Amino acid sequence: MVRVLFVCLGNICRSPMAEFIFKDLVKKKDLSSYISARSVATSFETRGEDMHIEAKAKLDEKNIPYIKRRARRLTKSDYQHYDYIIGMDESNINNIMRIIEDDPDKKVYKLLDFTNNTRDIADPWYTGNFTVAFNDILEGCKTLLDSIIKKYEIETGEENLSTAEILKKINNNIYNFTKITPNEFHVIEYLALASRMLEIHMNISAFENSEMTDEEMLPSLKEYNKEINEYLFRFKK
Repeated sequence: MVRVLFVCLGNICRSPMAEFIFKDLVKKKDLSSYISARSVATSFETRGEDMHIEAKAKLDEKNIPYIKRRARRLTKSDYQHYDYIIGMDESNINNIMRIIEDDPDKKVYKLLDFTNNTRDIADPWYTGNFTVAFNDILEGCKTLLDSIIKKYEIETGEENLSTAEILKKINNNIYNFTKITPNEFHVIEYLALASRMLEIHMNISAFENSEMTDEEMLPSLKEYNKEINEYLFRFKK
């Protein structure tokens, strides 16, 4: 699982908007089992508060789901738990660094660092312009997601593949799984997953030797391929 933490000053406007926009993009690509997101503040000023009413209104306008939540402040220990710590502006980055003290794994970025036009995202608490904030956040979330997909080689866009193409992917992925050398901490998990791979392989062989049509096989094959991709991803990360 790739864990993303969005950060702004109070965790009631920009960072929760980014959290829910990003989650919506991830869900639409069917990648929720690979990527997760949360959000926090760099200050205690609005601790415990829900998302700003105008931020909610903007998400409602764009049909992006969200849930009731409570603002919390970033902690030093968050650094170990998350793979990306994403601020909205330079002030956020400075405050993040004061809290975590060091960034040896290069996890800290501004959201718009992932675009071709690096800049700050203005705080709508002060500007009153939630539309500009939303558009900037959406732009950054899209490019951040693309960057993660590329970095971790996460497969997407399988919905239009034929049965033969899915079978080819499954066979390639099973072969790639056999080439993994697990470290001592992952041996037991690896052996369990290898047993599951064998079970999937036997099920597919049974499909192929049955009288099932391609259309009948395809839904199960897609589920198997998704499952195998998730296993590969665990060891790739």
